[in-house]
Amino acid sequence: MEASSTSNTKLRIISALGMLVIVAVSVSLGRGTALALIGLVGLLVVDEFIVNFLEFTRRHIGYVIAQASFIVGYVYFNWFEVGSIFFESFNNAGVVLDALMLLFLFVSKHDSRLLKKNLKGMSFMIGVLFLIPFMNLSALAHFDSWRLLFMGIVVLNFSVDTGAWFFGKNFGKKKLWPSVSPKKTVEGFVGGVITSVVLSGVFWAITFNHVSFQLLMSFLIIACCAQLGDLIQSKMKRQFNIKDSSNLIPGHGGMYDRVDSLLFVAPLFLFVIRNLR
Repeated sequence: MEASSTSNTKLRIISALGMLVIVAVSVSLGRGTALALIGLVGLLVVDEFIVNFLEFTRRHIGYVIAQASFIVGYVYFNWFEVGSIFFESFNNAGVVLDALMLLFLFVSKHDSRLLKKNLKGMSFMIGVLFLIPFMNLSALAHFDSWRLLFMGIVVLNFSVDTGAWFFGKNFGKKKLWPSVSPKKTVEGFVGGVITSVVLSGVFWAITFNHVSFQLLMSFLIIACCAQLGDLIQSKMKRQFNIKDSSNLIPGHGGMYDRVDSLLFVAPLFLFVIRNLR
């Protein structure tokens, strides 16, 4: 068992490094390549959700419409009709979508079949639903300092996972929400949030020579929401009775498993950039 666990940890590290290299190369090649990578990730997430969550084939009309709507919307608003008014609209829609997902997390019953039934009935809308958070993420690429902003959201979001893993493994005793995510602990949650706020504050101070109390409080809220994003997907997977969104990434599961919290915090991060930076 111990050998298997060690092997899986090594596999996760290798896969994570591989993904990091892909992201770094795409960002270094320029804005267009970075936008293309985000769009590709979006297509994979839509694919995983319809095929593995909703259990539809790739020939299903809902799948075809969902992928087509995502591609058309993503390409149109990132290359042909680029404007602040559209990004503002997507940002507002993303914040509203986050609020609805929080309602799902805290209000919906664990064994409810309502979400699955409704999403199966509107599978053709999945592309539009995922377009909203992905447009919030791609909007960062249209700022002058877009590379630094991408680094900022990566530090803010993924340091939560790293901090939560470290503090949860070494100090975790009290379970956070066992019925939703059995492995998460209160100590991991708090440690992840603190780690994220500290590292994000340092990153912001070094790169932008500015960090305010309001900005740190925003990082605190976003770090908490990053963990809530993980819990939302965990609850969703329980209702759909699946373990991972796919087996695409060795040791990590699917693409949606890797970017769930990132998609959840993207609208909040963009809102902060637009208003507090």
